[in-house]
This record gives sequence, C-alpha cells and structure tokens, in this order.
Amino acid sequence: MQSLVTLIFALALGFSWQAQAHTLHQSTAEAEYNSKTKKLEVSLTVFIDDLELALIRQSEKRISFEKTPAAELDAQIQTYLIKNFQLMNAKGGSSRLTWVGRKVDDAAVQKEDPKVILFFELDLPDGFSDITLRYAILQDLFKDQINLLHLRGPAQPSELLFTHDEAEKRLDDVH
Repeated sequence: MQSLVTLIFALALGFSWQAQAHTLHQSTAEAEYNSKTKKLEVSLTVFIDDLELALIRQSEKRISFEKTPAAELDAQIQTYLIKNFQLMNAKGGSSRLTWVGRKVDDAAVQKEDPKVILFFELDLPDGFSDITLRYAILQDLFKDQINLLHLRGPAQPSELLFTHDEAEKRLDDVH
C-alpha cells in the first residue's frame, strides 16, 4: 500500500512538473493509405516527456526512453497507441495495429523538448468507407492537447485537427 501511495505522489509531482515543461501540447501524424497493402501507414511525432508520462500513468511504473528495455518500452507504446489511435468501422470493430518502430528525432535531441517519431500501420481493407478515426493521443493528460493529422489517400490530401472535445472524426467525410 505504501508503494502505491508513493507512486501516486511521484506521478502527481511528475505531472505538475511535466505540465510546465513546455507550453505547447501537440502531436503531429502523417498518414498515407497504401492501396496495395490495404493499410494506413502512420508516423506520429510526440514530445518524449509527454509520452513517458502517459506510459507511466498507463503502466503504473517508471518508464523511461533512456532506461526501460526496448522491448518493454515498445510494448507499452503499442498498448497506448491501440487505445488512443484507432480506426473503427461502423460496427464498432477496430483495425489491427502493426508496430513498425520508433526513432528519436535527432534534431530535437539538441533542444530542451526532444521528440520521438512512432511508426505503425493500421489495417484498412475497405478503404475509408464507414471509418472513424479516434486520435486521442495525450488528451487524457492535457485538456489543451491538439493532435494534427496530415492524411494522404486516394482522394486529395487533408489536414484534420483533433481536440479534447473532438477526438473522433469520420474519414469517409474527408476522403
């Protein structure tokens, strides 16, 4: 019980510090539909400290890009993505996520707020018909979190903005 109280206290302190770390709470995703593989290929860029905080909250243990073993870190990231970046069909089913990997943004490492780029694919066998995207990355942590999606598919490219109040959008409306 004592360790749980300590963890909650540490998370609360970390959250208050993290909220002050940078004033911009934003992620950016580039997504392109591959008609040959019938998958949506995604690269998602987020601040490392924000993602670490989300993973700590999810796993209820210390997660660090520097210290957590790669396999464990990747598994935690995948679990988080499955919950917060979902393609859903009209029947409520979700697309399967295939993890490709991650890369720390080398240019951002030199700055105070380093970023990581997450690469994954989502099955999209029937294209964008009757598909809703839930893009709620970090919106459970920050009310002002903005998630921007640059979407390339069979139709004209689109830019979509996802906010705390509007975390889901139908993709067949834009494609």
